Amino acid sequence: MSKVRLFRLTPVLLLFSGTALSADEFPVNIGGHVRLNYSYQDWQEVELRDGFGFESLKLTVSGETDQFSYKADYRWYENTDFNTVRYADLTYHYDDRTSVSAGITKVPFGLLPFASNSFWFSINYYIGFEDDYDPGLVVQYQKSNWDIRAGYFFNDEYNDAGRFGRYSFDIADNGEFRNQEDGQYNLRVSYTAGLIRGATTEFGASWQAANVLNLDTLNEGDMNAYALHLRHTQGPLGVALQYTDYDYDLAAPQDQATDRLALSAFDFPFLTASKAHSYTAAVSYELPFRVTGLSPIKCYSEYGAVEPDVAAGLRSTQWVNGCSFGWRALYFYVDSIQGKNMWFSGGSGIGLDLGGNQDSTHRLNISLGLYF
Repeated sequence: MSKVRLFRLTPVLLLFSGTALSADEFPVNIGGHVRLNYSYQDWQEVELRDGFGFESLKLTVSGETDQFSYKADYRWYENTDFNTVRYADLTYHYDDRTSVSAGITKVPFGLLPFASNSFWFSINYYIGFEDDYDPGLVVQYQKSNWDIRAGYFFNDEYNDAGRFGRYSFDIADNGEFRNQEDGQYNLRVSYTAGLIRGATTEFGASWQAANVLNLDTLNEGDMNAYALHLRHTQGPLGVALQYTDYDYDLAAPQDQATDRLALSAFDFPFLTASKAHSYTAAVSYELPFRVTGLSPIKCYSEYGAVEPDVAAGLRSTQWVNGCSFGWRALYFYVDSIQGKNMWFSGGSGIGLDLGGNQDSTHRLNISLGLYF
């Protein structure tokens, strides 16, 4: 990343004590990416199955002092023609153990920072439980092998359930199923142990509770979710496991189905089961040989399933096999994705029997990114 100095600071960048930070004390790092994608999708018409083109442009800024750090990530997606914030937060480091982050910040739930290694993330990303960001406040406390994070989030990042062009998967108003996030509590606890010499194993549990406002009845429903997760790293080998259970109790209009709700991201809304549990399992391995000029080649296999607990439910699965590696400022992902009844893999939704394409599908995706 290139480094420049910020000569003017807005009044937002203030110490919690009320003292302004000077420009000389607050450096700015500027980075980002430009990515191209090749995609082959076997469920499309033959003439439309493959193509190569510009995927996204990302701009990031970050900086830190002894007590403060900040970061922001904004993206422009060409293939779906929208732009969006990913995160934008300010962190106060009270001491070596305690920090407070405020802004559009990461929801502390499940395996962090990611449950996956692939370009496409795990199936949990698509139901809102991986790499999710919302406006709120997160307190993190670390001591010895313990990591405890608690947060409160006000709503989705735009406070607009009808805006589908977003990075995080959030509750949506699709015109029929009209719900909106309206306050959310999170608690995540993890413990890292050295059970085997030269290896680390992280055990964790996460809990989430939220209000869900129905925009037709203007009554509050709620949701509850929990997850149990484990990450084991032993030299070049990595294993990540997570079980997630969630339940939405929606305040829907009379005679409207409550076994489903709309979610949205990447400019499209879709329906998912309102009550389900998911399983994810990922294995990764850094190949032992080295190629001159290349970063270590990591290969992985990641499987996920959403098992609905509603009468109209139908299992959704996603299985990703691939490898990633870097060469100087370039980074490559080569992923083979198999989906079944899975939105983003040709399916109509997630966890529901909505008709449409319920066969197994295959997508080959090759991402070429220039990171700076």
